[in-house]
Amino acid sequence: MKNLQDRLVKRTDIDFMRRSLPGITVYMCIWPLLSWPLNYHEAHPVFTHTFAAILVIVGILRLLAAYSTQFIYAKYPKLWRINILGLSLIHGASLAALLVTALSFSKYTDMVLPIALIQATIISGAVSSLSPKPRFTQLYLSFLTVPIIIASAFHPEYSYLSYLFAVLWIYYIFLANRFSQEYQRAFHIEVTLSDNQKKLETLTITDALTGLYNRQYFDRTLDSQWDLASRSQSSLSILFLDIDFFKKVNDKYGHLVGDKALCHAANILKEITQRKSDMIARYGGEEFAIILPSTEHKDALILAENIRKRLENIPLISDDISINMTVSIGVNTIIPNNKSSNMEFVDNVDKALYAAKHTGRNKVMSFFNVAKDEDQ
Repeated sequence: MKNLQDRLVKRTDIDFMRRSLPGITVYMCIWPLLSWPLNYHEAHPVFTHTFAAILVIVGILRLLAAYSTQFIYAKYPKLWRINILGLSLIHGASLAALLVTALSFSKYTDMVLPIALIQATIISGAVSSLSPKPRFTQLYLSFLTVPIIIASAFHPEYSYLSYLFAVLWIYYIFLANRFSQEYQRAFHIEVTLSDNQKKLETLTITDALTGLYNRQYFDRTLDSQWDLASRSQSSLSILFLDIDFFKKVNDKYGHLVGDKALCHAANILKEITQRKSDMIARYGGEEFAIILPSTEHKDALILAENIRKRLENIPLISDDISINMTVSIGVNTIIPNNKSSNMEFVDNVDKALYAAKHTGRNKVMSFFNVAKDEDQ
């Protein structure tokens, strides 16, 4: 649950930042675009230039904070959040101060209605764009509207703005809560679908009993590792493993114990084969396969021998039953080239496994030795 909440917080942070970018541009441009064509900057230069400078400077700071997200957020999320949200509130308060100033001084009252129109437009856009953060949206709307409600209430000519903005304030706070609920609902649906998709993908590539990869995924991985080894001209090794006399375990103890035996072998393989690049698969029945990228033949033989010894020395304990198990292993290594194929590569390691099983079992056999015997 905590992980889900952390994911929601991160999503709301990033969505809030992205959604606020268009609003930042509006904040920076709207006052100059309104006042300059009306020559207001000539009639009241201090008033016009002061608020234009405030809105533009805060906008630049917000843009810098937004585009520094990739450098700051991962290490200092709280600092990033305070910066982004704080600057947003300053922008809102600045715009509210613009209208309060126009209401407070008679020489600016001719700009009250145009500024009020801007204010109402900004409020309406903020409700949907800032909905990922409901509490902040409520605070932001309050910063934009409450000062205007109070200031216009004491102005005889524009007292109606007090009622108008009060209604807008209540309505948009209600609307913001609804948008936020819809946002969170959509997030949870998305997470559920994503998690289910991952589970489905996992089921299609793993063996349900042992948790190892399945034959289909083994074939895909071998193809990709073959291509990588071919391009880099590095050694690619492979192990085929077969539990000795596994049928006798099933016949004597039943399939339930046989399943436990397969899981026991799979766990030992996972314990010993620890490189992230190595891939272990249940190849079929009691047969397993391991792909070892960038692994020399001697290292593959050492790993195979460690597996053989470990499985031989650690019996399966099931209830009051102790079952000693052994494994036969075939090993093959190649540096892929134009004259070789991964099908031949697999066929050769299968020959090595066959030789290990038919020359006494419980042993590791290299295909190179098998090939020498065939030549002789």
